[in-house]
Amino acid sequence: MRATTVRFDESLWAMLEREARVQGVSAAQFVRDATILRVAALAAQRGDEDLKLTVEEVAAGVLRTRSGAGAADVADVPPAVLDPERLRALQASGLLEIRDDPAFDRLTRLAGKVLDAPVALVSLVDRDRQVFASCVGLGEPWASDRQSPLSHSFCQHAVASREPLLVDDAREHPVLKDNPAITDVGVVSYAGVPLFDPEGHALGTLCVFDTKPRAWSPEEAETLSDLASSVMTEIRLRRR
Repeated sequence: MRATTVRFDESLWAMLEREARVQGVSAAQFVRDATILRVAALAAQRGDEDLKLTVEEVAAGVLRTRSGAGAADVADVPPAVLDPERLRALQASGLLEIRDDPAFDRLTRLAGKVLDAPVALVSLVDRDRQVFASCVGLGEPWASDRQSPLSHSFCQHAVASREPLLVDDAREHPVLKDNPAITDVGVVSYAGVPLFDPEGHALGTLCVFDTKPRAWSPEEAETLSDLASSVMTEIRLRRR
């Protein structure tokens, strides 16, 4: 096996690592996939059929590996999250492009303050990622990326059930205990309420989380639901 040293400056390396996280792969896998694509493109330009076939075989192996992992990931995603009508409604809403919106940010800050939670989000659950239309207290690189892979999403389960999700300690939760958000983001306790568009599609959640266990009271759940209703009012106003 050949060993090579590729030198990147810090800014390029940070960019590469961030994009790899978004794609749900390691930085090494990201570089490998990019190299395969580049070599294949050059072989095609030169008309080098022998090299092109070799590269295609390697790429096919990568795709099989990625498909195997992807199939497991998709199998873990609740079917309601992948509902085509829901996904079309989310794309058409324009919410995935929202950043630094004063109304959403005000409600998110209020949720964190009233519930005494260090992190609060308006999270939109897409096909393979969750996008943060608003976030308060979220660590890096997630705050700058304004998204995370669906593998790190608790919100997808609230969207799928169309009911509030209250988790006292995710490390002991039968569904969430292996979610990488516990170690990567620090999500231990979580409370999320689904956000619906006027047609009744669950697009995401207003949620808060803490880095330590806590028991959410009925009063706290009700407060979060009231604030989620205000977020849904903002969604309806944008539709008008």
